[in-house]
Amino acid sequence: MTPSNDPVEQALDRLAKMSEQLTRASEEQARRFDRQAKELLDRTEKATERALERIEKELRAQITALKREMAQLERRAQAARTQAAKRTGVRRPVRKTAAKKAPAKKTAAKKTTKKAPAKKTAAKKTTRKAPAKKTAARTATTAR
Repeated sequence: MTPSNDPVEQALDRLAKMSEQLTRASEEQARRFDRQAKELLDRTEKATERALERIEKELRAQITALKREMAQLERRAQAARTQAAKRTGVRRPVRKTAAKKAPAKKTAAKKTTKKAPAKKTAAKKTTRKAPAKKTAARTATTAR
């Protein structure tokens, strides 16, 4: 019986050795896979961090540029206000001299106000005619 068990035992021994080798090989592959996965995750995290740093740096630069532009616009607006104040200040003395002549202009203004109501009435008549024209245009459009 030993000779018949010998080939079977040898086959079993070979199978056991092969099984152990396959187990070791698969464990080694699993370790390699884990290492590669970890490396990939690390690289991805680092790349993400670098991208976020670049984005943050760019945003800070743009915010700084916007702040500069806002300050410049504020200076321009202040300069425009100052110029406007100077212009109105220059005109005031002219208005003061015109104010001396104001009584004569007031009488002219009274005459103008008398004529103004007539113009307003004409404007009202024009306004009344305009809707009638619009209605005619609408009916012509509707008829088509």
